Amino acid sequence: MTAPDPASWADALTMYERRYSIVTVGPRRHQDWVLDAAAILRKETSDPRSWKSQEFYQEDDEEWRPDRLVPFLPTDSGWRARLTEIPRSSAERLLVAISTNWLDVTKEPDFEARRPALEEKARVLLARFPAPTAQFFTNGSYGPGDPPDFYHPITGCDPFSEHDWDVGLLAVSKTELGIFWSFDAT
Repeated sequence: MTAPDPASWADALTMYERRYSIVTVGPRRHQDWVLDAAAILRKETSDPRSWKSQEFYQEDDEEWRPDRLVPFLPTDSGWRARLTEIPRSSAERLLVAISTNWLDVTKEPDFEARRPALEEKARVLLARFPAPTAQFFTNGSYGPGDPPDFYHPITGCDPFSEHDWDVGLLAVSKTELGIFWSFDAT
């Protein structure tokens, strides 16, 4: 797939409109990309391409004051150890799964009808992080399979936020870092 443009990127983000989600991208400036993730979460950096992001909160939201990483907990040296590296094929399915109402495609009554469009949008989002240099990491636990198949129910997670349940993907390329995260806000 060719690299997305601003319009195709914005259209692909619509898959998260029904979810309590964050999708944002920032520059990769450090060998230790956890530092870049922290800068993105603290809103110290912005998308180097000035493309649209998806954020569930409003600017005046008390939970997302500039001095807090809420809903995310502060990053630290152990942050990366809590993530599992996954292949691009699993990352695509994870992006689809975290766009569903229950973070579980098996509970989506219209999933098979929506699946082709959701998969295309996931491929557009991942195209910004080119193979073979991009790496993908998640905090989610998944059903059986190697590589991980996130179309099986996501069975657990190691939350990175103040919520009891959050599942996401970090996409790390040589020049950018993307955060794709969905929360159970109940």
